Amino acid sequence: MRDGFGELGRWLSLVSGSLGKMGMDISLMTQQGVEQMRLRGGGASSAMPRKQNPILAELLVTLSRCIAVQLGEIHQALIHEPERSEAAWALEWMIFPAMLHCTARGLSAAQELLAQVEIIGA
Repeated sequence: MRDGFGELGRWLSLVSGSLGKMGMDISLMTQQGVEQMRLRGGGASSAMPRKQNPILAELLVTLSRCIAVQLGEIHQALIHEPERSEAAWALEWMIFPAMLHCTARGLSAAQELLAQVEIIGA
């Protein structure tokens, strides 16, 4: 029974998907022309000196998309022979460390990002 690993992968994907959505929303709200919020810190732009790039928000989106792809790989590991499949087991051990690392980094980046948010007009 490998469905517990599938559930763990699904949960990690949902957590990171929520973080990715937050990152996308913050990126959009800080765009020039929208400017509903601004970020203290962030990356400087080489082309536009006053512009700040939402580096952490973009990182959340990237990590979320990475985990979404890895979830499909975890589902591939659910397909195995009647006895314990070495290939499925090895695949799980290749994917889960990366998924856990990406989720942990996403949670850390989200905390940093939220500390940088300034609502304009508030």
